[in-house]
Amino acid sequence: MASFAVIAGLIASGPAQATGCLDRATLTAARLNEFSTMMMTVNLRCKAIGTDLSEGYEAMRDVHRPAFAAADRRLRAFFADKPRSYEAYSTRMGNRYGGGATDPANCQRFDKVARDLAAKPGAAALGKVVFTMIANPRIEGAVCPAP
Repeated sequence: MASFAVIAGLIASGPAQATGCLDRATLTAARLNEFSTMMMTVNLRCKAIGTDLSEGYEAMRDVHRPAFAAADRRLRAFFADKPRSYEAYSTRMGNRYGGGATDPANCQRFDKVARDLAAKPGAAALGKVVFTMIANPRIEGAVCPAP
């Protein structure tokens, strides 16, 4: 599975050197980051309407912490030469997902995703969900030419 290999490679590697273009690992990091932001904002929105997803959400975050941390490092390196651009990117993601549809049925669907991922450690399970839910990450930049 391609998503497994890229996520596993992202976790194993150190921070990327800023290249100016979006390589495969940086795009994967953007997907992971966007998924993480989406899950965080859904958790907060659902809590606001009285549906608490925090147990499943926190368990998912704990189980997949290495992948989320590697994605954060990769994106910070990508944006390193552009002052405040990482913060602007993060704010855009939060704003995008902060205003989504919130109802108990939607909250239950996201709770199931979080609990399923919490029960399945490893890059394969996370990669399958992330690449399905975030097909095209919303990060600005030109994609690097294929090697």
